[in-house]
Amino acid sequence: MNPSDLLRVAFDHAVEAAQAECLIPYLNELPAIDGKTRFLVVGKAAAQHASIAAECLGDIEGLCIIPKGHQVSTTLTVIEASHPVPDAGSLQAAEAALALAQSLGPDDRLVCLISGGGSALMSAPLVSMDADLKMRTHQALLASGATISELNTVRKQLSLVKGGRLVEACQGHVLNFLVSDVPGDRVEFIASGPTVPAHTNQSDAIEVLTRYQIDLLDELLPWLSNADYATPHPDSDCFQRVTTTIVAAPSQSLKQAQAFLESEGVECWLLGDSIEGDSVTVARVMAETALWQRRHRRLERPLCLLSGGETTVKVVADGIGGPNAHFALALLDALEGTRGISAIVCDTDGVDGGAQIAGALIDDQTLIKARRHGLDHRDAMSRQDAHTFFQSIGQSVIPGPTGTNVNDFRAILIEP
Repeated sequence: MNPSDLLRVAFDHAVEAAQAECLIPYLNELPAIDGKTRFLVVGKAAAQHASIAAECLGDIEGLCIIPKGHQVSTTLTVIEASHPVPDAGSLQAAEAALALAQSLGPDDRLVCLISGGGSALMSAPLVSMDADLKMRTHQALLASGATISELNTVRKQLSLVKGGRLVEACQGHVLNFLVSDVPGDRVEFIASGPTVPAHTNQSDAIEVLTRYQIDLLDELLPWLSNADYATPHPDSDCFQRVTTTIVAAPSQSLKQAQAFLESEGVECWLLGDSIEGDSVTVARVMAETALWQRRHRRLERPLCLLSGGETTVKVVADGIGGPNAHFALALLDALEGTRGISAIVCDTDGVDGGAQIAGALIDDQTLIKARRHGLDHRDAMSRQDAHTFFQSIGQSVIPGPTGTNVNDFRAILIEP
């Protein structure tokens, strides 16, 4: 198997480890209760999660919130919404989720199947806040280069449903089964934590807005400086009714990829599953790590550097790109065509930025191929047009929606 094929199959293994089937043992073991059981299924994996729930439990009642364009067959009420920027469907979804939570009594149960993307798919502002203000804040943070954790620190303080507010509205027991797409698997940042306590507060949100010079802070202060609008305290009694389980996480996907690569005779180093930062900066550090191994270590077999997490890009141009493809461009630039080094950099949900492209593959022939096509990778970097660049030379990775989301997947392969 050539290096590019090997890396693509490793990515497929990472995605497979986080598929909806991981829910089956938990759903099959749900105990019977005297009251009602309702389901809230939301996120990029919602369609697959709803289908698995139906296979395990038959007809179920509740709400399923899916990205536009996804298809699902379910007895749940389905709402389509937009990602990464919320739309009218997101507002409808948040209001419906709140109504669902409020409809349950002390003997009832809310089963929540939540995956990444829920922050945008289920989005409504605080009472009396204009939806446009929340939307402008969201867009400004997306463009600022803020990390997903920082973004969600702000979003939950401005949201009708996030930061544990759905639990506060629900009298029943809440069972969370989560697919983690956040560095460190901090559950409060998965879909901005609608059903778990928030350990960040209004002051933290103000700090993030200040750090990234978001010029909407003065407009937001009436809500961020008023304790009446704060998320419920982590010690609130409502959270005593919550049980949370992470059913899939970046670490599991990396280990699955590692197992495959090692079966193919490749040595693997796991660099971490929660690496954050600027895409270019992290790419250059990883390039230097790979180059050092190539130059100074006598490899007896291929070595692969595996990592996860989520890097970011501050948007300063209008090209078609995303953090993973931009990372791949920066890595390509730093490696300078060094013989024997290949890499794949992809988002496990199949969508990098706003494009239906997961990311890109690079190898020691990529720069040569680009020149043959009359392309300058540094020009593409400056215009933040990575997807156009890689599509033009046939090195984009386009799996379509994968049905899951466990953050970014990066593998750098160094041959002897």
